[in-house]
Amino acid sequence: MNCYAINTPVAFVANPFHCYRQNHQNIQQQQQIISDSPTIRRSSSKLRHRHRSRHDVSPLYQFTTSSSEFDKDYSKYNNNNDEDANARSQFGTKLYWDAMYDGMGDFDANEYSWYYGFEVIKPYLLDYATTYAVGSTSTDANMSDGQQQIDKSTISVLIPGCGNDPLLLDLYSAGYQSLTAFDYSEGAIERQRTLLEYLPAGSNTDNNIELRVEDARALPKEWTDRYDVIVEKGALDAIYLSGDGNFEASVREFLRCLKVGGVCMSFSGVVPEEVRREGFDKSDWEWLRDGSDDLKAGCFVLRKKR
Repeated sequence: MNCYAINTPVAFVANPFHCYRQNHQNIQQQQQIISDSPTIRRSSSKLRHRHRSRHDVSPLYQFTTSSSEFDKDYSKYNNNNDEDANARSQFGTKLYWDAMYDGMGDFDANEYSWYYGFEVIKPYLLDYATTYAVGSTSTDANMSDGQQQIDKSTISVLIPGCGNDPLLLDLYSAGYQSLTAFDYSEGAIERQRTLLEYLPAGSNTDNNIELRVEDARALPKEWTDRYDVIVEKGALDAIYLSGDGNFEASVREFLRCLKVGGVCMSFSGVVPEEVRREGFDKSDWEWLRDGSDDLKAGCFVLRKKR
């Protein structure tokens, strides 16, 4: 198993969740982290060479950690959601995310890669997902005994809290073709549909990609034991910030939806270590990689035992 360094700033994308973590840990000085993501170029059935220019993300210190302090008028999104009142931070409220995907947030509403871009997490997918995924290997008669060929297209992948992250698009382009992505914000699902338009004409997304509006705490019953891999980037952080018990409930649902031996890859920088260890209890999960010592956001890889 290769050990890839994830504490390098290369391809790291600034994230508002770190503001909460830094305040929560009483760190006196906050670093000004500006993303320097390369220009994104996609091909689209509508625009053959659609171009998106590089943009700089505002310093982390400008963000508030109070769910009641918004620097824009979010009143039209306020549906008196009682659950939002229990949030530890505005980043744990549905109100905030609905508004962001409608263009009223602090980040690009069209496309934003949380924590790390695909090139950073790709080696982990190759090392863990394709190695441990239940349905990922097939034997070729022309290969030597015991040698196996990885077939990424057969790996069923679930992406919780997909938001407007291009991870779904990148996974499909990399050969993963059994994909499900969900978010509790309808605006996020609309953003994902727009991102999929970047794929070349003729891509079989209707049969290979499923987009759903779902609550991570209560996922569909038919998803039980369905997925080989779960990849989440910051979703559990937002869920933790949404209030007590929500992180634990979501992890239980992830466990139910994974096949025995399936892998959960979590890129997270906010959930406290003790909460994570209790949620991903070792009686149910094998810790393949502990990202607690990673800088910025940790890469945690966990395998379902039973």
